[in-house]
Amino acid sequence: MRIAIVTPYTLLNLGLKHLLQKYFDTTPILYNEISEFFDNAPEQFDAYILFADTIIGYSDFFLPRKSKIILLASEGSHLPETSMTSLDIHESEESLLEKIQQFIEHLDKQSEILPHELSPRETEVLRLVAKGLMNKEIADRLNISINTVLSHRKNLTAKLGIKTVSGLSFYAMMNGYISDIDDK
Repeated sequence: MRIAIVTPYTLLNLGLKHLLQKYFDTTPILYNEISEFFDNAPEQFDAYILFADTIIGYSDFFLPRKSKIILLASEGSHLPETSMTSLDIHESEESLLEKIQQFIEHLDKQSEILPHELSPRETEVLRLVAKGLMNKEIADRLNISINTVLSHRKNLTAKLGIKTVSGLSFYAMMNGYISDIDDK
């Protein structure tokens, strides 16, 4: 299995490399610079380990490969639920190894998971929520009532299990519903 670790943190990269070599018999390729990663045939990898800001900054490349990503987080940072495996860099070695093992075992299966079925109108509402529009603005833009907007938001929360605007925005970015939050 070819794995790319793409973070600017040399010590973190070396630690992950050590764990993967020792316990999973794979030697990942380390990239401290994103430009170096993209200069070396990035599509060749079976899996990617990186932080959310890298995914968001290069969403055109990473979003289609989201099932192949291990998302790194630091203690105290809150990540909304995604279909990606996430690792808190402060977790115990045992916990990290368990999550990496599950990721490796289910890599093929994860790529077959279908996104939640959203209606076309729910998709439109999700995009507008993610872009920061208020309920009234969404209603005006879509020519629907505020109550209808609230119903769609309630359905989104039920289907996705995400209750916050930031969570919905992150979900929309990570699942390709929007490519740039600032694009209004």
